[in-house]
Amino acid sequence: MKILILGASGTVGGVLCNVLSNEYETYGTYNKKKPDNANEKYWLKYDIADKGLTDDMLGTVKPDIVISSLTGNFENQLHAHERMIKYLKQHSGFCIFLSTANVFDGSPDGCHSEADSPYPFSDYGKYKVKCEEMIKSLDEDKNLIVRLPKILAKHKTADTIQHVKSGHPIYSNLYMNLNTDENVASAVQYCIDINKSGILHLTSHDDMSVDECFKLLLKQNNESIDYEPEILIVEKYCSIFNREDVSALRVSGDNNFYLTLKSIDTDISMKFGLSCHDAISQTCLGG
Repeated sequence: MKILILGASGTVGGVLCNVLSNEYETYGTYNKKKPDNANEKYWLKYDIADKGLTDDMLGTVKPDIVISSLTGNFENQLHAHERMIKYLKQHSGFCIFLSTANVFDGSPDGCHSEADSPYPFSDYGKYKVKCEEMIKSLDEDKNLIVRLPKILAKHKTADTIQHVKSGHPIYSNLYMNLNTDENVASAVQYCIDINKSGILHLTSHDDMSVDECFKLLLKQNNESIDYEPEILIVEKYCSIFNREDVSALRVSGDNNFYLTLKSIDTDISMKFGLSCHDAISQTCLGG
């Protein structure tokens, strides 16, 4: 079986490529920089701004499964997904689309499961919902939408610490889930092995405030940084997403904001569930 990972040089895509190549003939795309020691045969340079390249690449690789972990210009990504879906329909292929908790960022009033309808507020969330709708146009047993929370990765931990050092606002009343790049890759491999389809939330079984998350991450990496956490308000939340329509938000009654997911898939949750503390510990630089 052939698998093509679009965006395989990214955080999750890179680990997915490493994991899946142990069992499957796995191809990955990159834009600017090919991973070190990459096998030339299985790595393809891919610029989504080149609208004819998607068809050429799919026709060359002839994948049975396409995993989309793309980033970049939204319009170009939408076009790439349109061409990908057309190919998969013609060849009875399978698609795994890596989505985000931001499909619910218009309703930060509580935790959302796979059964909840998306309610995006940001341009990013709206783009992801458009992609999800495209993916759903495939046969029900030919697509899997995987929504992810904030992903931690050991090689990104230094950047996260620098984020705090640079004085970016850290909010004490904004809550999120966590997962790790390696845990997500293992779960996606399992989904392929059992022919999982539909919608899946790959998330921690608990949540944590952004402030608590950063404090724990700093502590476990022996960093001491003094900062004053901020309180997020509706107007600030809107400004983060460059929006002014405060009335469109579904806010909670406790003055907290929840960009959080939960899963009703007990099988995968049992096998790949972890806590926020686990996710932070597993990406500790000293670990």
